[in-house]
Amino acid sequence: MPPLADAIEVRGRYARSASLERDAGRSEPLDGYLVTPRALDVVERITDAALHGNAGGAWSLTGPYGSGKSSLALLLHAAFGPAGEARDQALSRIREASPKAADAVVAAHERRGTRIRGFQRGLATANREPIVAVLERCLAPERERERERAIRVP
Repeated sequence: MPPLADAIEVRGRYARSASLERDAGRSEPLDGYLVTPRALDVVERITDAALHGNAGGAWSLTGPYGSGKSSLALLLHAAFGPAGEARDQALSRIREASPKAADAVVAAHERRGTRIRGFQRGLATANREPIVAVLERCLAPERERERERAIRVP
């Protein structure tokens, strides 16, 4: 009898868990991501706030271990991030679930003037630590991008 490994292939996407710190801004972690109805609801809620709200918002994802929080956060981070491969991949995944939702994300970028640079975002996996440390860690990449933009502007 042949070994089980000859009959079954596990895609790399499912061989390891998502890591916010490692995977943010990359398109590869979104390969094969399936936007579930619950994930689509989150996308639609955030998009609705971006389209119709007067101010920004803060969102947190909570749930049991292994329920897909980090993968969803990576999808949202890419969809609302700067133009590029990761956003294209995220919008493609969202469009498979709901073309209307994908169009709304694009419309939110247009409304907020973030079509090129993306929304201000921050990702962090919280630990038992002061909230200031979590915020510092999640906002550091955005602050660095803002510094780079300021240097390029005459």
